[in-house]
Amino acid sequence: MSQKKNMNIANIDLELKDASTDDATGIKLVRITGDSVISIYAAEIAPQKVLKPHFHKNGIEIYQILLGSGTMKVGNYDNNSIIWKDSFEVTTGDCFSISANTVHQIVNNSDKALRTIFTCHSSHLGQDRYFV
Repeated sequence: MSQKKNMNIANIDLELKDASTDDATGIKLVRITGDSVISIYAAEIAPQKVLKPHFHKNGIEIYQILLGSGTMKVGNYDNNSIIWKDSFEVTTGDCFSISANTVHQIVNNSDKALRTIFTCHSSHLGQDRYFV
């Protein structure tokens, strides 16, 4: 990350190249910019990899697919089980939001990496992340 006139500039490709795999999710994940309230993150999901299903109690997540394709699954968590409500294909250029309390999981069922950026409350990668 470089700094120019009170501004941090990060290159998503370089940041993801050096990123380690997030133990909780099993994907490459890095914070690109933001503050203690809201941040932009980049994620890379390896071919044939599945993000662990989870939800957040506060706020939405806004996604943009930068590269690749996959399947986004959404549902509810009730009585200690996931009730999947919908799934939709996502591909390069797609943008979408995931509402609070919505279980979500992205599946990369291709032979190429899936890259996305997402904006959310900074707590989504800490105390407000519930794996199911």
